[in-house]
Amino acid sequence: MDEPRELELRRYLQAQRELAALLLDGDSLAEVAPGFLATIADLLRWDSGALWEVVDGEPALRFIRGWSIPELDTEPLWELSRELSFERGDGLPGRAWESGEVFLVPEVPSDANYPRRELAVELGFRAALAVPIAPGRSEDVLAVAEFHTRSFDAKSELLLDLLTGFAEQLSAFISRRRGDLRVREAERFKSAVMTAALDCIVGMDHEGNVIEFNAAAEQLFGFDREQAMGQELAALIVPEELRERHRDGLRRYLETGDGKMIDRRTELPAQRADGTVIPVELTVTRIPGSEPPTFTGFLRDTTDRADAERVRQHMAEVVRGTQDAVLSKDLEGIVTSWNPAAERLYGYSADAAIGRHISFLIPPDHKDEEQMILERVRRGEALQTYETERIRADGARIAVSLTVSPIRSVVHGVVGASVIARDVTSIKRRRQAQEFLLAASRLLDTSLDPDRTARTIVATTVPALAEISVIDFVRADGWLGDSVVAGVDPTAAARLEHIRRTSPLDPGGQHPAAQVLRAGQPMVWRDLKAPEVIDDVAQSDEHRELMDDAGYNSAAVVPLIARGRTLGALSFLHAHGDGRYDPDDLEFLAELGERAALVLDNARLYRERAQIAESLQRGLRPPQPAEVLGLGISVVFEAAGSGIEIGGDVYDVLPTEDGCWILVGDVAGKGSAAAGVSVAVRHAVRGLTREIDEPDEVLARVNELLLAGSSLNDFATAVLVRMRRDGKRWSLTLASAGHPPAIHATASGPVQLGGGAVLGGWSDPAIARHQTDFGPEDTLVLCTDGWLEAGPVTSHRDADAFAATAHSLAGLELSELTAKLRADALERGSGGLRDDLVVLAVRPAAGTRTGEDATPKLIRA
Repeated sequence: MDEPRELELRRYLQAQRELAALLLDGDSLAEVAPGFLATIADLLRWDSGALWEVVDGEPALRFIRGWSIPELDTEPLWELSRELSFERGDGLPGRAWESGEVFLVPEVPSDANYPRRELAVELGFRAALAVPIAPGRSEDVLAVAEFHTRSFDAKSELLLDLLTGFAEQLSAFISRRRGDLRVREAERFKSAVMTAALDCIVGMDHEGNVIEFNAAAEQLFGFDREQAMGQELAALIVPEELRERHRDGLRRYLETGDGKMIDRRTELPAQRADGTVIPVELTVTRIPGSEPPTFTGFLRDTTDRADAERVRQHMAEVVRGTQDAVLSKDLEGIVTSWNPAAERLYGYSADAAIGRHISFLIPPDHKDEEQMILERVRRGEALQTYETERIRADGARIAVSLTVSPIRSVVHGVVGASVIARDVTSIKRRRQAQEFLLAASRLLDTSLDPDRTARTIVATTVPALAEISVIDFVRADGWLGDSVVAGVDPTAAARLEHIRRTSPLDPGGQHPAAQVLRAGQPMVWRDLKAPEVIDDVAQSDEHRELMDDAGYNSAAVVPLIARGRTLGALSFLHAHGDGRYDPDDLEFLAELGERAALVLDNARLYRERAQIAESLQRGLRPPQPAEVLGLGISVVFEAAGSGIEIGGDVYDVLPTEDGCWILVGDVAGKGSAAAGVSVAVRHAVRGLTREIDEPDEVLARVNELLLAGSSLNDFATAVLVRMRRDGKRWSLTLASAGHPPAIHATASGPVQLGGGAVLGGWSDPAIARHQTDFGPEDTLVLCTDGWLEAGPVTSHRDADAFAATAHSLAGLELSELTAKLRADALERGSGGLRDDLVVLAVRPAAGTRTGEDATPKLIRA
């Protein structure tokens, strides 16, 4: 062997020894890379080198480290290398990776597939080569080493074949370190699993001793790991009565290889350090390849599960036994459970309901409601006491209160909804009943006309209580007719009213109204479509056709009885819908019937009393003031009420041979009693003036009559005037008993003629007496307190105001004067009065203006 060749061999062997020592002490590829590159470059007498690693799963090489001789600044080249991404076939490292063989670039400046060529040329590199690092002849490249030189000569090629041995050394290092890393990662993973596992992990050798005891096992059983390690497992956590069975099972497995508990999930008791016994779930597996065998046991405390199962069973019994309907549905609305109470409430069996969409319970007019409920459930929201309506299997609509709660899964979140439904039909109807009765009471009291009241009753119940409402009255001949009908469909209501009025109901027949009146109590017909019921209800072919057109469905009928008198029957009909009357409705409907009957009877009594009152009204005052020769008289009468609400105001004009008597009075109270007293006062004055010629004596006798009366309210105020004519001159004598003063309007001003005490209050009423001449231009004006007290309190007038107003109008014609005074009172009362009003004006005929005669005038409201 020639000397140069021998020197090269020595250099190679020296480099191999140095590399072996380097790789033996190195911990990572980045740590050994500079030494490996320097060793190979020195052997090749090249100037720089770099190492790239192939990382599993990544498409490009990863730059590890670079090296160069001291006189070269190759850092820019390595910075660029870190930024570049060499995939298979790209650049020098990529070509060696792809081919799996040493790749030589003899002329770097002219190599097109050399991305770092510009920097390499600046550094003076002429040639470069890349060596794949792979185990043996495997194509599984682990890394690529590249080298650069400024003075390449052919002799360098002689050492290229020797690079394979160095590459195999580095490949072995990489493989070993990766294996060590995997082992360490596996150990760390195992440690992390053992520490973090929620299940207890207990290892056991073939002698039954503990070889592993994780943190979860420590927490559950109460032993430290140091205490447990090496202890017999049976004595440590197996209850005493089961220990021999455990030991026998281990021996049998070691002898036969047959283990009944291997790889099977079993529930059994376990004992804790404090002696308490708990239920656990156990799975035992043999560690593969272990000899003698070792075992790992996975244990889980099932106390909570057992408790949960007991709670679940308890809740299942509660749901089964509760009186509330309980069902569940998934997030698509499909029913998944259905308890017995749901069967009772909705009328569907569990088999008929489960698997159907919940919409089979929902009325058409609530079609969008379920989507809203499911949306809220999906958001995890609960609905509390949500009131709505549902349809039973028999087609009846019921009111329900729903409590809807999301059903949650630990893994999947909200998976469905639990629904608790309670029938609140009766509660809702009672609540609606109270609200309806309050509203209806106000409406029913708005009229005292019998026919109008009846129509108000039936109209009020539609559509809140019925689609059709009917009152059939007991006629004088005993048959049921004179009916009034209201309905959602006015045409159908008019047709039914025509049928009832032209074909009255036989009180002995089977029509529901006739049956109710014979029984004297309310009744319900839930299904009017039943053939036998149709035959009872239909009065004729025309009526049967109406029943079909209107869609008769259900009916409730209540008697109308007031003050022991049967007035008729009130019928409520559900038509063209899913409503049904129930017996629970009868209490409320009967109450409404009692109220309606009383209102109807009040209207009847009012009409009768009004007729009586009209007769009394005619007795309170003459239709026209009597004519008195030489006097002009005008009277205004304005009634505050009508019918039985007549008041007690009275006036009268009684002609005599030499003049007349004029009476204006007011009796306490209203109604027929007050009217009766007023009539008595008027007729008493008429009788007494035939015998007595002085007004104060007449009123004194009237006072005696009132004191002798039986009523505690026989009080009256009055002004009685005796007008006397002597030729062309007039005089007056006036007696006043607590009445508003009469106003004597003269050219010099108004004079108030009043005083005295109320009649019927004291035996001596202290009647005031006034006597004066009555000139041709004078006017006498009288009123009742209806004029003084017109309107609110703030607009009331006193006697002085009346005197001033009457005097200011004294120049007008009498009819205009009384009309002005009436208008003043009505304006203050906003068009109405709280009390009757009488205004009477008198003036000598000789003093009247052109065109005015002595004909009395009466203005009525």
